[in-house]
Amino acid sequence: MLQASNYPWAVLFTAFFAFVAFAFVFQLVPPLLKTMESDFTLDEAQAGWLMSAVMIPGIFLALPAGLIVNKYEFRLIGFLSLVSVAVGSSITALASTFAVALIGRLVLGAGGAFIIVGTPTLIPQWFSRKDLGKAMGIYGTNMPVAAIAAFPAATILAQSYDWHSPFYVGTVVAVLAAAIFILVVKEGPFSKGHKPVPRGVIQQAVKEIEVWKAGLVWICFNVVSIAFLSWAPTLFQDFKALDTLSSSILASVLMYAAVGFVPIFGWASDRSGRRKPFLVCGGILMALSLVASAFAFDYVLVLGVIVLGVSAAMTPPMVMIVTAENLPLNLAGTGFSILTLCQNLGIVLSAPLTGYLIQLTRSLVFTFFGVSLFAFAGAFIALTLRTR
Repeated sequence: MLQASNYPWAVLFTAFFAFVAFAFVFQLVPPLLKTMESDFTLDEAQAGWLMSAVMIPGIFLALPAGLIVNKYEFRLIGFLSLVSVAVGSSITALASTFAVALIGRLVLGAGGAFIIVGTPTLIPQWFSRKDLGKAMGIYGTNMPVAAIAAFPAATILAQSYDWHSPFYVGTVVAVLAAAIFILVVKEGPFSKGHKPVPRGVIQQAVKEIEVWKAGLVWICFNVVSIAFLSWAPTLFQDFKALDTLSSSILASVLMYAAVGFVPIFGWASDRSGRRKPFLVCGGILMALSLVASAFAFDYVLVLGVIVLGVSAAMTPPMVMIVTAENLPLNLAGTGFSILTLCQNLGIVLSAPLTGYLIQLTRSLVFTFFGVSLFAFAGAFIALTLRTR
């Protein structure tokens, strides 16, 4: 049995792994885009929907998911959501047509909508306010870790077998995450239970302007990060003359850089008591490093991607902390559902928009410059946040 003092960390790991399982299957597509385009006879804009389709259910389910998470214990909901991830991954693995692959991605997205909303609500139940930045910083490495695992795994498995095989692995990962989740997760000492929240209180939470500002920053961040993760492997092959594996590894360098710095920035924000400078500086540096990477080659390109990853690490923990600090704990589900809605809007917009820019310009420089404008916009919005 785990000691009581260690249980918060067990719950944190379980919440983290649940998100990683979903994000792993989500991120399997970018290294496979060229192969799937060829197999299904797609153009770049159509292929982008293999990423964006995952987030469409979340646009409709994000706010209802928040209400459900507020009202009911998340243990069973999270388990069933991970089962949905496994089913969606297996449907895509078995797909022989673009339509079936999209159905698999939609099923994946339905489960992911509840995972994205629900798993971060477990953390304030187990960690006090003074440790929340550190815990959220660790949790915020989930997407980088998933991408680090997914990019080389998808590339190697596809080269050894075919593009279907990575999704079979994704199914196994999701089943394992579901089993751990149902065994470990329970209510934390800071939880206030799951009594129905009065409608007026929910409306007050939805009207909290600071949460929506954080959501707008989150939209801009996801447009930039998903655009890079979705298309960098393909763009590096086409414009930097790299092979498939090298392109995937270089694109994942973004996440290697981010994964070490997300918890550091979370800790630093706790120590300094400041959130806004991290959000503003992160957005500006993301924009500048993205544009610089478009012109760079060899080691300078690697350095540009590393700087992009380090600057990207500033945003996720700060957005989550700002949201958590502006709402009472019993409305955390509503706050994170707003973030999920915004994240989904950003991702749905990102991959097809970037694919369209590639089609329109046939230029890496203009594509990265267009995407960088969203990073600048996020930094400007962050300046207006009512936080230190």
